Order: sequence, then C-alpha cells, then structure tokens
Amino acid sequence: MVKRISGIAFLCILLLQVAGSYVYFMVRLTDIRKEMREQLKHKPDEELTLLRLTQEEFKKSRVEDHEVKVNGKMYDIARITVKDNHVLVYALHDEAEDNLLAFLDEMVDRSSNDKKPVPSQLLELLTLQFVIIEINTPSQTGIPIKHLTPYHTTISAVDSGLESPPPRG
Repeated sequence: MVKRISGIAFLCILLLQVAGSYVYFMVRLTDIRKEMREQLKHKPDEELTLLRLTQEEFKKSRVEDHEVKVNGKMYDIARITVKDNHVLVYALHDEAEDNLLAFLDEMVDRSSNDKKPVPSQLLELLTLQFVIIEINTPSQTGIPIKHLTPYHTTISAVDSGLESPPPRG
C-alpha cells in the first residue's frame, strides 16, 4: 500500500513538472479574461477602440463570444452594432493576453526547433525497465510432479505444474 501511494505521488510530481506550465498559462489566461470583462463594464466609449469590419471579416476574426483577433492583436468586445453591412465592434485591446499567448508560442517554437540531441543520461533514464517481466513457459524436457504422501502431511496432493486448459469433454 505504501509503495502504491509513493508511486502515485511520484507520478503526480512528474506530471506537474511536465504539464505545470500549461496549467499555469490556462489559469492565468482565465484570470486575464475576467479582469478585462470587469474593465469593460466601467470604460466609456471614448476609451474603447472602434473596429469596423465586414460580416465575413467579423466571422473570421471572432475567437470567442467576447473576443476578436484583428491584425494579430486580441480585443475584448464591449459591444457590437451592425450598420450598413458592416459590423462596428467597440473593444479594448488586451495587451496582457497578447503577451501571454506570444510567450507561450515562443516556448513551443523554441522547444520544437531545438536541434540539440537528447542527453544520453536522459535517454538511459527514459528507457530503464523498472518492472522485470518473467515469462513462465512449461519446459519441453519434462513436467515436474510433486507428490505428497500421507507420511508427510495428512492431505495428499498432486501438483503437476502443467499449465494447460482442462480437457474438453
């Protein structure tokens, strides 16, 4: 039981190390979006950016219900109005989200473009066999038979060691 708990704890630590940065980015992105929605409630129209888009441009630039991406920049939508086949989007540029997404993209690009070979010590660790697998096959030379007589024990037992299914009738 102790081995199982320690194994699960070790696995959780490894997973946290591998996936921890992505979890942090997701939590931070959620916080940034909440902060921006709160800011949008109190901003007057004069402080918002007016984006004039066609219907198609608006559909392509829409990221989520409350966000659009125009010219590589993320904007949080305060309100939308439609006028003369154009969509007028009153929005606020979300610099914090742009910076966070750019940082995440940079991390992924650097890790995928890394041309250095994996250190040999890491390869050895990843290819270690922690569980020894034993394959028990019956020997071809003979079948060991254990026979206990009543002289040694009160119950007579026969153990043939033959590993095969029972005969069909």
